[in-house]
Amino acid sequence: MPRTAWRRSAAVLALALVPVLSACSIGVNAGTTSQGPSGNGASANSSSGDIALRGITIVTGLGQSTKATIIGTIVNQSLSQDDVLTGVTVTQPSGATVTISGPESATSIPLPSGRPTSAVRIGFNADVKVDITGLKVDPTAFATVTFTFQKAGAVPVSVMAVPPVGIYAGLGPFLN
Repeated sequence: MPRTAWRRSAAVLALALVPVLSACSIGVNAGTTSQGPSGNGASANSSSGDIALRGITIVTGLGQSTKATIIGTIVNQSLSQDDVLTGVTVTQPSGATVTISGPESATSIPLPSGRPTSAVRIGFNADVKVDITGLKVDPTAFATVTFTFQKAGAVPVSVMAVPPVGIYAGLGPFLN
């Protein structure tokens, strides 16, 4: 086969293969259009009714500390129904005690409605703190944490425990 014919054949073959090789990104049901949001893998999300938990992470103490704090955001998506965070418990592993504190030492946290979304931050850069004592969980292991709301009820979520290093430096228990 002459060199020119070989080049033409290779070019035609390459052009013919382009649609086949790029098929993974074609169409509404393509794999690349159904991927979930990216994240750091350490935070958890959950929801119940109008209440959504976003970016929930447990930041542990250093070394063998059994103290930890929860960081994240609680969102009330209702335009008409207020709710209240009335409690947080660690159900797995058992034995931990959780303390909620907020403005004026509140033990429950109001979640007002009436806006497109009403968000309350906990932990980092927030007035609301959720601190844990007696937590025995290894870094990168998961704990089951249940958030209890007056109207939305119990919302369990599997949450990763991370040490207070890297992006979590300074966010450890009772420090934030």
